[in-house]
Amino acid sequence: MSISSEMEQTLFDKPSGNVRGLVHAFVMIKGKRKRIAHATLLVGEQPSISVEVPRNLTLEQIEAVADRLKAFVAKVSELATAESEQ
Repeated sequence: MSISSEMEQTLFDKPSGNVRGLVHAFVMIKGKRKRIAHATLLVGEQPSISVEVPRNLTLEQIEAVADRLKAFVAKVSELATAESEQ
């Protein structure tokens, strides 16, 4: 069973309203790309985050999702901290 994961981030040079960027975390399960987390990075506020964990996963898939969520938290925290330091 093949499981891969990836993350995408978009940071705007100039914020669009109060949105300064987006971060998405994905995993590939059974050949399908599934988004498991989404963060909207906001100017002067905490990020708005949603998590969508697929149901009916094997233990291996749960571990892959958990690892990707940990990486997602680290990336969003890094970007939120960078914004607060500016």
